[in-house]
Order: sequence, then structure tokens, then C-alpha cells
Amino acid sequence: MISIFKSKKDDKTLKDYFEILQTIPMEVAAFDPEGKFIFVNEYYFTNGIPSKEFIGKDNEYYFYRLGIDPNAISDRKKYFNLALKQKRLIHFTEKLFFPDKNRTYYYKRIYKPIIDPKTKRVTAVFLFGSNLTHVILSQKELKYLAYHDKLTGLRNRDAFYEQLEQLVRETTRNKNNISAVLFIDFDNFKIINDSLGHDYGDIVLREATKRMLHGLRKTDLVFRLGGDEFTVILKNLKRELDAGNVAEKLIYLLSKPYHIKEETISSMTASIGIALIPRDGLDRDTIVKNADMAMYDVKKTGKGGYRYYASEMTENSIKRLQIINQLRDVIEHKDFDNQFNMVYQPIISMNGKANNYKIIGIEALIRWNNPLLGAVPPAIFIPIAEESKLIQSFNQWIIQRSINEFKQIEPYHRNGFYLSLNVSPRGLHSEDFSRNLQNAMLRNQLNPKSLQVEITETSLLDDDPAIKKNLTALSGMGIQLAIDDFGTGYASLSYLQRIPAQTIKIDRSYISRLNIDEKDQDMVRAILAMGRSLNKNLIAEGVETTDHLHFLEENSCKQFQGYLFSKPLPLDNLIHLISEHNMELTLP
Repeated sequence: MISIFKSKKDDKTLKDYFEILQTIPMEVAAFDPEGKFIFVNEYYFTNGIPSKEFIGKDNEYYFYRLGIDPNAISDRKKYFNLALKQKRLIHFTEKLFFPDKNRTYYYKRIYKPIIDPKTKRVTAVFLFGSNLTHVILSQKELKYLAYHDKLTGLRNRDAFYEQLEQLVRETTRNKNNISAVLFIDFDNFKIINDSLGHDYGDIVLREATKRMLHGLRKTDLVFRLGGDEFTVILKNLKRELDAGNVAEKLIYLLSKPYHIKEETISSMTASIGIALIPRDGLDRDTIVKNADMAMYDVKKTGKGGYRYYASEMTENSIKRLQIINQLRDVIEHKDFDNQFNMVYQPIISMNGKANNYKIIGIEALIRWNNPLLGAVPPAIFIPIAEESKLIQSFNQWIIQRSINEFKQIEPYHRNGFYLSLNVSPRGLHSEDFSRNLQNAMLRNQLNPKSLQVEITETSLLDDDPAIKKNLTALSGMGIQLAIDDFGTGYASLSYLQRIPAQTIKIDRSYISRLNIDEKDQDMVRAILAMGRSLNKNLIAEGVETTDHLHFLEENSCKQFQGYLFSKPLPLDNLIHLISEHNMELTLP
């Protein structure tokens, strides 16, 4: 068809060719060298508008008249000008979006310049088009099926490997990024299939998928590898600890009963292995192997928990088992008083004078000195106590000891001074928590207004009725609530409007990087502005330098906690600090 335009002996005019091309079953249009329509055949898409309306008009008018997104015009002009300049066939693919229809059409296009044999100038440019929409959509559907799991709609193993390889490349370029892979395997899932049938098993997997998606950020990626094996990719974590927080959230969600038809399934839990990137590997196979190894380590030690991969999994497993055994020994022999003690870190407020501050409260923090293991940092034994579900046994002792010691400080402090208690996420799942706390206050005749309870963002995401009941009960007693470690990224700001928390404690990870990362400065400013707009009390944790303090004061933060003012102190040292300084601190 196109070869007829190359014949020098052919004396047909353009009009003759227009008559020939009028009924050819493909889209054909012709333009003059200025880009104006001089011909449109009957197959050229005009959406019912008479083709003669476009004669003498350009593509911009055509796009406007048909309601096509104008973003594609630039490509048409580019290829048109290329055909004019190079005087040759130009092939390109065109994507046309119709906003009113919310439809996209795909075309294979050819620009063919017509050259006058005498002047060697381009006299016209023909546009030939074939509709590829069905072909493209079919290819997209095939690609979707190739990368997605049919049962759950999640991305599959191939998509997981592809995403993980991309993440490894990104991390190789910037090793300061922290990401994680969670390898998830359901416990007792085979029993469900064997006892109730695969139909029930499929419904459980679909429900589990919904729960995981509900409990994760939009930037987190979930994949089904096959059977009851799933993986999650967590990108751009602030701290390695955040991966464990997410794992704990998923374990709780996945372990809740499944109500299917007339059956209630409550036997399924989840075991999760965590591999951190780049710490645990910078190639795909190593990362997957390490996450898988950590998951099987969970299976071997009781299921229903999570584990970080360690280069010496056997050695770490022994250490972890030692900690669990010693914690159980403390519980069994009620040896809390001999091994545990509480320390208290002052909470500071501006006092209206330059460099002068007052102590307004204290946060209670637990410490453990074990005869066999020595001093075990809370960052190590508390997560293990959480994972092994032993933390509940410590809550009552922590509450009673802290309140008892707080009463001993009464002669030395002013009205308004308060005690702030940390509550583990598991603690709030206990329906007895608020009642036990109330009983402890009654025994010690403690005014509820002198008590603040700190809860983590992770706790707020749970839909467990016990959590809502406890929070409502605590608030009803007059106890203040604070959201601890705020800003770690998993709780929506909308939660702040729905829970009765008066205070926000800005996570120390942001404060520690104020002198390093402008993004953290912006985040702190945003949290402070948001807190003020919601009329929340704001406390900055981890204030360690005067630079930190000056930045926070310049941005209207008035309450602080950190080593710049005081490290956590035993009771006697705290009383000495309060009595000697009359509740006031002066910085140089």
C-alpha cells in the first residue's frame, strides 16, 4: 500500500489517493507540512463527529474535540516533526486516555511523509493507525496472572523475587536504608485442611490476607509464595525494632478466631522470621534463606512468635532460651523483688526562666539483674518476654512496685507531679488490666490524676475489644493516657482523634537525628504542629544535647525527657535530686 507513494512515474494526485484510502480498513489521516488535517478516512476515529469538521484543524483541536487527555499531543508532534526532518517512515505506539469514559486506547502508528520528486520537499504526511487495545489489555492481563496469586489476589513468588531484587539494588546504592523481609508460615493450617476441607482452608487464607493488608502501611508489600507461606517486604524503617513491632501486630491479627459458616477456627497462629536488609544480606537468595531460617527457629521453640535472623542462630537460640528459662524461674518462685528493680527518669518542663526547668513527673523503667546472666538490658529481655507471652506476669509487679515507691516521694514533690507507667501491647489485651491498676491505686491511696499510662502506637491499631475497654476504663478513672514512641509510622493520625490520649511522646529516633537529617527536623515540626492543633500535650524523648533542646524550644515544644537533664535514677537518687533542687533544674 505504502509503496505507491514511492513511484516517480505515478502521476496520481493526492486527491486520487484519498479516494483509494477512504475505504481501507484501518485508520488513515493526512496532514499538510504545518500539521493541519487535509484528509480523514471513514475508519479514522472521530466519535461520530463529521470528519470534514477536522479538515484545516490540527491535532490539538482533534484532542480537544474528542475529549482526549492532551498529554499525548507532545509525542504526536515529536514524531511528526521527526518524519518531516528525516523524510522517512516513523513508527510509534500511542496511548490515548479519555477522561470522560475513564478508558485508555492503544494504537500502533506510522507517519509516512510524501516527498515531491522534483523539489524533494515534503508535501504531506500520512498517519496510519491500528488499534492495539485488545492486544495490550490481553498482555497486561497475562502479566497480572503471571505475577499474582489467583486465590488471594496477592502478588506471587515471582513478583516477590523481582521486588526483592529491586530493593537490594536500591539498598546497595544507599546502605543507610533499613528494610526487612518477614517470612510467615501459619501454624496448624494443615489441620484445618484435613479436618474441614480445602474450601475452608481457602476461605481462611483469604481472610488472613485481608487481616495482613489491614495491619500494614500502604508502602508495605505482601506476597503469597504458595500454600500457607507468605512474605512481607517492609521498606524504609526507622529502626530495626520496627520490624518486630510489625511482626507482633501480624501475629495478633492472624491468630484471632476465624468465623466461617457454622465453624469457629481458633487453633491457627503464625510464626514469622525476620531478615534485615542490609544487615542480614545483600543478595536475594541469602535474604530469603535467612528469613526462612529465623522462621523455622520460631517453629522449633514453640510457634506463634517471631524471630530476627542472627548469624549464629544456634548461639542466639541458646541465649534466648536461657532468658526465657530465667524469666519463668522468676515467675515460678516469685523472685521479682530480688532480681528486678525500678528506676525513674524525670520528665521536664520549661519554667519560664532562661535555662531553668522544673521536674513535673517521672517515667518508671524496669531493670533486671539475674544471678546467672548478669544485667540484662530491657531492650533484650522485654521483647523476649513479649514473644514468649510472659510479660503479663510482670505487669502487676511493675504497677505495684512503681506506685508503692511513688508514694515514698510524696513528701518531696509538689501538686501535679505524676508517675508515668509503660504498658506492653499484650498487657492491654488482658481484661483485668484496668481493674488491677485500680486496685493498686486504692491500696496505696493514689489519686488517679497522679498517674499516666503510656501505650505504643502498635497497641492502638488492634481492634481487640479488651483494648478499647481498658482505655475507656482508664480514662474514666481520671488516669492520663500518653502515646509512646509516636511517629514510628504505623498508626494513622486519625487514631489521635478517636482515643482519649492527652499526651504524645515524640519518638527518640527523630530527636537523635535532629542535627543530621532535615527530614527528621521536618517530621518533628509536623508532629508538634499537629499535636498543638489537636490540643495535645507534647513531650520530646531522647533529648541529649543543648542543640536538641534549642531546636525543640524554637519550635514551641515545652516538655522534655533525656540524658541532658537526667538519666534514669534509683529511688534514693531521685529523692535526693528532687529534694536538693526543690523540683527545679538549671542548665549551664
